[in-house]
Amino acid sequence: MIRMDAVIAIVPLAAFVALWWFAFHKASGGRVWSPLWMAFSATTGAIIFLVAGLIGYTLNKHDRFVAGTPWADGVIWWQVFVGLALVPLAALLWRIGLRSLGPGSRAEVGH
Repeated sequence: MIRMDAVIAIVPLAAFVALWWFAFHKASGGRVWSPLWMAFSATTGAIIFLVAGLIGYTLNKHDRFVAGTPWADGVIWWQVFVGLALVPLAALLWRIGLRSLGPGSRAEVGH
């Protein structure tokens, strides 16, 4: 049986991530290895792991199969820790990526 509170929590998050990915993929021209693209990915990963861990939704397929449900009784701490570990990486990539857009970058060259 599907819990409606789970659907209400997961569907908007999935839609946000999908729209974010689509918008920035189009804007970046598909430059997957740019620091900004990696910053978007790290930020998205951090958000997914943090939210899923905090609301008790397991991302591990094996655990979902064994338990018979994707929902845990409480917070899934390893997912929270993975999300928190991605936060500094995302911040570093944002810093590098935004500095690459500064004066003299390719974004401003093109008289």
